[in-house]
Amino acid sequence: MNDEVNPEAKPKNLSKIEELEAKIAELTDAAQRAMAELQNSKRRMEEEKNTFAKFACANVFLQILPVFDSFERAKQSKPEDLANNDWAQGIESIVKQFEGIMEQFKIKKMTTVGEKFDPNLHEAIANGKGEKDVITEEFEGGYMMEDQAIKPAKVKVGDGS
Repeated sequence: MNDEVNPEAKPKNLSKIEELEAKIAELTDAAQRAMAELQNSKRRMEEEKNTFAKFACANVFLQILPVFDSFERAKQSKPEDLANNDWAQGIESIVKQFEGIMEQFKIKKMTTVGEKFDPNLHEAIANGKGEKDVITEEFEGGYMMEDQAIKPAKVKVGDGS
């Protein structure tokens, strides 16, 4: 028996090992990419879910905000002689409850009068005397949810005269 190793056999074995190592590296890279893509997909799905929930919440509030506005107007137009009236205090309590709920959902009423008109936040329904492009009167309040307008304010804008 010849114990001598065939010189041609060694390179074949080494090249096969190198081939397998390259394949392992390739598969490892593919697995890492797949894991990264899976994590990215999970993150995107979570963001989409949060956006959908926020959008759904905003739509519900769009239906309720006119009721809040009505209660707020009732509170503001309360006659002086009803200041201690239980019914009038109930209206004020309802307004406070609405404000608390709106605060939980990060909904705030916009400040408008004296602000520069922004078509992304305001709907100009009239113009008149006043500094150009500055809101001079608010007809209907606007609301923001976090940093996004969910209901534009209906306003009067100065025309520069």
